[in-house]
Amino acid sequence: MQPFTFHAPTRITFGADTASSAGEFVKELGGTRTLIVTDANLMKAGLLDKILSSFKDDGHFEPVIFSDVPADSDVPCVKQAAQLAIESRCDSLLAVGGGSVIDTAKVVNICLTYGGDLLDYQGLNNLPSRLHPLLCIPTTAGTGSEVSLVAMIKDHAEGKKLLFGSRLLAPDSAILDPALLLSLPPRLTAGTGLDALTHCLEALAAVSTSSSLTDSLSIEAMKMIFANLERATTDGANLEARSNMLVASTMAGLAFTNAGVGIVHAMAHATGGRYGTHHGITNAVFLPYGLDFNRMAIAPKYAYAARQLGITNSTDDAKGADELIRVVVSLIERCGLPSCLKDLGVPEFSEVDLEELAEQAITDPAIMFNPREASAEDIINIYKRAY
Repeated sequence: MQPFTFHAPTRITFGADTASSAGEFVKELGGTRTLIVTDANLMKAGLLDKILSSFKDDGHFEPVIFSDVPADSDVPCVKQAAQLAIESRCDSLLAVGGGSVIDTAKVVNICLTYGGDLLDYQGLNNLPSRLHPLLCIPTTAGTGSEVSLVAMIKDHAEGKKLLFGSRLLAPDSAILDPALLLSLPPRLTAGTGLDALTHCLEALAAVSTSSSLTDSLSIEAMKMIFANLERATTDGANLEARSNMLVASTMAGLAFTNAGVGIVHAMAHATGGRYGTHHGITNAVFLPYGLDFNRMAIAPKYAYAARQLGITNSTDDAKGADELIRVVVSLIERCGLPSCLKDLGVPEFSEVDLEELAEQAITDPAIMFNPREASAEDIINIYKRAY
């Protein structure tokens, strides 16, 4: 067994209606003036009502609210929220929302803690000391950002996504409340669920950095996803399916944040940075192609997963890998997600577009964990096939 290091610093609490105790969780972390980071749709839907009530029991503990996070958060949004936090003298943060909201809160925390320009801290392991306390409450089941060590923020000027990564970036605490997901629309349920499945499959494939811990988390999370994603998509009020998907997403988050992701995420980052496509749904388009590309390098690993998942009894690794890819494609289809970039609204590529996208993908930090080296020509070929 190869040596490994596994980070899981986030306290995880699961249960229906646990979000109504958010104020107490922040107090336990030492927060006395909290910035709540969320989006306007969640505020309008009333999903924060019980959370806000948990703060109002103590008058001096009234939180500050920033609710202008867009679906694909960017540098101006982070700067605006950070300015509010600094002016309000906040000493803690609470993120309530999907991956965009949680990633925004993480980078706002960098600005609040250190000051200066957030661009000074992009990249890996550039944080000098502990951050202010951060509690995260995810309202989607997919990104795993509530336990991850990374955040992605869009830079419109450069047309790409910026990566912030450090063990210090992991949230202090996460509340998994499946009741907050009951109104999530089918398309977002499916798209975020495919993001979680991609985390599992790419963490499993990252053979140089994966471990028995990350493999076990990936496979168990995949069992839950295959058993529950379609139910959660077609019957959003199914609390059991929502609960299982929320826990599976967090398990997948722990797996990929320790093992890494790969070519699918690298291409989704490049595509989303340029065209603003939804990250999880973009992953769903690229996932079959990424699995096919990596198959020759790690067919035994895919086959092992297929056997553990009960997909195949074959001892032939090539057949087992084929079966795994087949059931992934079937799940994507059953959940009603698009199978090509054109259906995501991506315009037809020019040769220059393809060259620039390939350059962004092969220089994306995610691709360093891919089990098979990809050239620009390989990336371009996948873009053409996926269009």
